[in-house]
Amino acid sequence: MSPKNQERRFPAEYAQELLRIAQADHDSAAYLLTGVADEHGVRPENAAYLFQQAIEKALKAVLCARELPVPLVHDLGVLIAKIPDDLEPEFGYELGGLDEYATVRRYEEGRYILQRDELEEMQRLSNHVLSWAAKVVKDLDN
Repeated sequence: MSPKNQERRFPAEYAQELLRIAQADHDSAAYLLTGVADEHGVRPENAAYLFQQAIEKALKAVLCARELPVPLVHDLGVLIAKIPDDLEPEFGYELGGLDEYATVRRYEEGRYILQRDELEEMQRLSNHVLSWAAKVVKDLDN
């Protein structure tokens, strides 16, 4: 796929739908954390994947709301780089570590044991990004 085909424009109103989906991904991951804590066979990688997906969709919602091209990638660093300077979020590099949960770690288990505090940090980051994105999208709607 050529680089031109790796970005798409979406209607600005799609931002609200993306935020709803992002929130649902976040809520699903939070629910999975209860199974991780209780050791009911829940793969911690699945919770991490859903937190990454929530953040990815929230960032894409901001781009949609601004009517900017949305890169069709899972790389949170690429998405952050596309956010306009006037909307620069308080986060950035710390999100990069989540990318592997949208790719290779979805297909592995046990090579790296996710600790509970790591999952809780992912949840905190996801909450933070979702709150920021919702505010940005709401402000752009007004």
